[in-house]
Amino acid sequence: MSMRKVIKLGGSVWDTLHPDYFAEWKGWVEAGHELILLHGGGPRLSAYCETQQIKPVFQNGRRVTTEDVLTGATRVLAGEMQTEIVTTLGRYGVNAVGLSGVDGRMITGREMKELGAVGEVEAVDVSLIELLTGRQYVPVVTSILSGENGALNCNGDDCAVAVACALQADYFEMITDVPGIRIKGTFREVLTVDEMQRAIESGDIYGGMIPKTEALRSALKGGVALAVIRDGNDPTAVGTQMKEGHHERITSHIWATSH
Repeated sequence: MSMRKVIKLGGSVWDTLHPDYFAEWKGWVEAGHELILLHGGGPRLSAYCETQQIKPVFQNGRRVTTEDVLTGATRVLAGEMQTEIVTTLGRYGVNAVGLSGVDGRMITGREMKELGAVGEVEAVDVSLIELLTGRQYVPVVTSILSGENGALNCNGDDCAVAVACALQADYFEMITDVPGIRIKGTFREVLTVDEMQRAIESGDIYGGMIPKTEALRSALKGGVALAVIRDGNDPTAVGTQMKEGHHERITSHIWATSH
């Protein structure tokens, strides 16, 4: 049975991503499954802004996407970095196509004007993605949305979750620079949704790990069967998996206690 996997590739791990991941993805596609990859690129965008002497602007503690920053996101993420990812995939025998949300108005969003050219996903049209995956191409998607008045920058995790939910993916993977979720200093291979929530409330899950775990939870609530955080430097590591509901075609150690 064909399965569908959506991967959010963190921008912080691309430069050090273990090459065995490419072999894994090639095997997945050759087995007749579908693969969709969304990528971040915050560090590269920050470096671009620094070289261009674009000073960060904040509103109530949140970063504002100015016109200059949006130009950088388009050039660096939808241009340089996306081309690099597609080229590398091709070198490993994976046929990939670079896209962003503005292609065919695939991902449309509402402008959060208080944050400048920042968009919140409102709708995902999966027809273009399904056209490509149906021919064994791997869409490589940048989180630039189509807004009412032009392109909008979007949080990469939020965009990836929206795409995974719209596609009703069997798997949603976040490949990051950490091996998984730790609670009280202990790595957790098995974690329920309720345990994760309690760990956030107690402060055991904190900082940059909070949005990652919340992305996993959002994916599950949106109908994705299995959500995983994996280590970009070690494809053999188990990572931390989370699962909600009963899906016979997928097995996992982690179940949501609410089901």
